[in-house]
Amino acid sequence: MRLKSKWLISILVVFILAACAASAIHHLRAVKDDVENTFISRNELVGKFVALQRDRVEIITNMLLAAYQSHALPSSSLFAIQQHSEQGFWQLKPANTIVGSVTGIGQKPLSPEIEHEINALLVLDTQIKSALELDKDMVRVYFLSASQFVYVAPATSAADFHFTPALYERAYWLDAGPAANKARRLIVSEPYEDEAGSGWIITFSQPVYADDQFLGIVGLDLRNRTLGQLIDVSTAPGESWLLGERGQVISRENEFRPGSIVRPPLSKELHDWRTDEFGDLWLSSPVLDDELWLTHRLTRSELYWAVARQSAGVWFLVVILSLLALLSLRLRKTLAEVTRLTRVDPLTQALNRRGFYEMATRIISIAQRKQLVLGVLMLDIDYFKKINDNFGHAEGDSVLKQVGDYVNKARRPSDIFCRWGGEEFLLLLLLDRAEDVVAVAERMRAEAQRTRIHTNDTHITLSGGLILMGANEPLEDAIKRADDLLYQSKQAGRNRITYEKNE
Repeated sequence: MRLKSKWLISILVVFILAACAASAIHHLRAVKDDVENTFISRNELVGKFVALQRDRVEIITNMLLAAYQSHALPSSSLFAIQQHSEQGFWQLKPANTIVGSVTGIGQKPLSPEIEHEINALLVLDTQIKSALELDKDMVRVYFLSASQFVYVAPATSAADFHFTPALYERAYWLDAGPAANKARRLIVSEPYEDEAGSGWIITFSQPVYADDQFLGIVGLDLRNRTLGQLIDVSTAPGESWLLGERGQVISRENEFRPGSIVRPPLSKELHDWRTDEFGDLWLSSPVLDDELWLTHRLTRSELYWAVARQSAGVWFLVVILSLLALLSLRLRKTLAEVTRLTRVDPLTQALNRRGFYEMATRIISIAQRKQLVLGVLMLDIDYFKKINDNFGHAEGDSVLKQVGDYVNKARRPSDIFCRWGGEEFLLLLLLDRAEDVVAVAERMRAEAQRTRIHTNDTHITLSGGLILMGANEPLEDAIKRADDLLYQSKQAGRNRITYEKNE
């Protein structure tokens, strides 16, 4: 008996050690998965933000070129130039412009070429004003001309800032100009502290060429704190960094330190973990054509400490749970089945209303976080009462079950399918693009209409109401709108989906 007890104890110890080891391995993967998911979310946010700023610079550049190459610009007689002889610069009087200011060096009268450039800039002035008002992350927009003048918006006092040749020695000019930037690509500067008190800022600089003539550089100054907030979204072990092409730190998750250089092992795959010479783990992804990289460092100590925190409770509980394993498994199975029955319609295997609302909360949160589109589709089986009256309730139940089977097989994992009541079904569709909603809805209806009435071997039809949810629209309101459109489909002859965009 004693020998048997020792064997049992030995087996139990081996089981506990194996369970603890398995738990550690599982949590090691779980920690890395959490870091990957957080990194992917941050990468999407930073990528969209950077792409927005890149597009803005490109739009301003293209509009400037279009205006510059136009022959319908205002006459140079509209200029009112004020010469500051003692300081050696001139300025365009504020009355000539809405939001920007223009200063330069050289004597009056200005050459026709310079006047032509300035006229092209003034055409953009109204659009630049709107952009500055809409986005508070934008500090300023400017055009530094190769013809020795500068346009800055919003306007600054000439006493505080005006053109000097020293501007051609700034990093944004040297890095984006012809000598260092043969490819004429967009350049992102290292962060620097704004002299006007806007804190740490970065500059997106785009060289402007009319054919092969270098005109100057369009610059967009942005507050660096916004990038810091984006790469601090969610929590995960380790730290995220936004790096420039030379490894310079553009922004970071924790307190920003200017001038830092980090050279991690880079990869273009989001899930590709790389190890550096110190044994630290890195994730990385290019944000802007090898100009910007988002990286995340997870040190070995951070990884093991996170695994230990997550596994500690499991290691303790596994000793107790091993003695109650059989009872636990039976109880878990029973509870899982009870939970499923409270959320799923037993006939169609679609969610019931309770299950729908629980799942909808998660999907709506995902859509808001990832800026995706939600469609609401209400479907109703046409003439279902006649099916019950003519063929019996057993045939009616068969029709409902078939509809549930077909839609459940056709829907994507992100789509929520619910039996709303009777012969009505509700779908919440998660989409990348709003223009896809009708095609997805019609595909769901087509799959559902594969359902046959076995008694006479005919297919059913369904009517539907389809809407796109508004950004802050309550779910109940969206369902009500879809239901109203379903009623319109019924009134219009059935066997169709009525769609109305949310304005």
